[in-house]
Amino acid sequence: MIVLLAALLSGAMFYLSQGLSNVWALAWIAPAPLLWLAYTETARWKVLTASLAAFAAGQVYLLQCYWGQIPLSVLAPFLACIVLFPLSIGFSGEGLRRNSPLAALLAFPALWTALEFGFGKLSPHGTWGALGYAEVSFPAGIQIAALFGVHAVTFVLCLSANALALLARRRWAAGGVGIAVCTLALIFGYMRLAQPEGPHVRVAALADGNSWHAELRNPTPAFTAAAVTAYASHIDTLKGVRVVVIPETAIRMDPADQTATLAAFASAARSSGAMIVAGTFVAQPTQNRAIAFLPDGTREVYAKRHLLLPFEPEAPGHRPGLLGGGYATQICKDMDFPDTVRTTAQGGVRLMIVPANDFGRDRWVHARMAIMRGVENGFAVLRSAFNGLETVSDAHGRLLAVASTLQPGMATMTAEVPLGPGPTLYTRIGDVFSWLCGMLAAAIGVYLFARGRRPMRLPGAAEVR
Repeated sequence: MIVLLAALLSGAMFYLSQGLSNVWALAWIAPAPLLWLAYTETARWKVLTASLAAFAAGQVYLLQCYWGQIPLSVLAPFLACIVLFPLSIGFSGEGLRRNSPLAALLAFPALWTALEFGFGKLSPHGTWGALGYAEVSFPAGIQIAALFGVHAVTFVLCLSANALALLARRRWAAGGVGIAVCTLALIFGYMRLAQPEGPHVRVAALADGNSWHAELRNPTPAFTAAAVTAYASHIDTLKGVRVVVIPETAIRMDPADQTATLAAFASAARSSGAMIVAGTFVAQPTQNRAIAFLPDGTREVYAKRHLLLPFEPEAPGHRPGLLGGGYATQICKDMDFPDTVRTTAQGGVRLMIVPANDFGRDRWVHARMAIMRGVENGFAVLRSAFNGLETVSDAHGRLLAVASTLQPGMATMTAEVPLGPGPTLYTRIGDVFSWLCGMLAAAIGVYLFARGRRPMRLPGAAEVR
């Protein structure tokens, strides 16, 4: 009965924190019931089964987001992540079984962080599903990402839950060390949030769902020209705006008609003094692009580098989206890949401009990943997504403005956003912390194997049924 209760408690907390409910506080304790169970004399297979069931229940939000919209085969990579999670719980349990509370404290966060990192390297969906994203609504809890990336946030969350489980098993010293480290991470977070802001820029996100759906139904030059005119006319009404973003594939065109089709954007950029970044879809050869129109008449073109197969068979781009002056652009799924964004951020990015396109129900789940990239690399993020949200966040992950694009007509969001400070420690050193977690997990494994099973009675432990 206790095994079932532990699985239900952890499963519910994983689901509520990682998914659509966005109850970020529960991510700090979600694994704790499973770890508490692992620190009893309960049979290992029961612990592993409960952990598998709990983590799988937590990922049900993926079906809520995408059921009926994308094939289940696209979600298949996440199954590996679900299967690997119980190994981390069992690994930590072995630490206490071998009478090494400090090894138990570090085993779970180190191994799960390393596995999550490895999964993100191999998955076609990048870091989608990383536990650290659950904390984006709590800016103080994600500032450590500026040092070591999103997986460092995952490590702190796992360490917190493990410390609580050890305290519940009367391992005061090990549990206290864990709580102290988590407290220091939060103190760092609050200190970073108190830093002075950079110069402010007025920005706008636009999304005209009516014109986009009209283009999809009737992909003709006339409908495309009407969409460009609608955006350009609206931009002319915005006062004091210096950067405008328009969603991914908002303008669909043939390369032969490109100059004439986009002339209204070039004119609007000159007359308004704003940089306009518009998502476009170009046929023959097909490519998903963001085209930036600068007030001086120059134009920069960026092609999306990470495509969602099989829906996006276009040719991928290979160049970073630097626009000069501390501005850059990436497109939608590109922001799910920390390495891709980090290489761009090394160019001194202070504001990232992101045309995007979502699936409706996943709007916040996906938007928060782009916000995390800003914290990692020290830039503000301006994002506009069809079937999702328009958001603007500062370099510390604070959401400054948000608007839904699900309603018909032109969705408009404007805000004053401070430019970020630019490259962070994470931008410079990359995933050193995640690699160190893998090395630490391996070292703990060798240590525990050499140590062997130490006959002992776990405090308060008995076989749990």
